[in-house]
Parts: sequence; structure tokens; C-alpha cells
Amino acid sequence: MAKPPTSAETKPFTIVLPAKAAERLEILVETGLYGASRAEAAKMIILQHLQDLWKSGKLPG
Repeated sequence: MAKPPTSAETKPFTIVLPAKAAERLEILVETGLYGASRAEAAKMIILQHLQDLWKSGKLPG
């Protein structure tokens, strides 16, 4: 079943990564656990890390 769209506002932006990092994102995509694209994999990793920082008290908010 598809997930309902999130109600949070989004803001697109572009990042540039070293080729090796992009290759590693591609490996994660191939596992099927991190989305269907490098962008989705990067989004999941960034959001998880932000949540971890917030839970540890290192990120205010």
C-alpha cells in the first residue's frame, strides 16, 4: 500500500558529492532498502542523521 503524502513543507536543493560517495549511494539503491534513486537514498540518510543528532541533543529544535 502506498504511503500518504507527507504534510511537511519541502524545499529542493542540490548537493555535489565525490564520485566514490555517489557510487556508494548507488550500491545502497541496489539493495532496495534505501529508495529507488541516489536522491532518495541521500534523503533517507540525511533525515536519519538529523533525527539522530536531534535525539542526542546535538541539534537544537
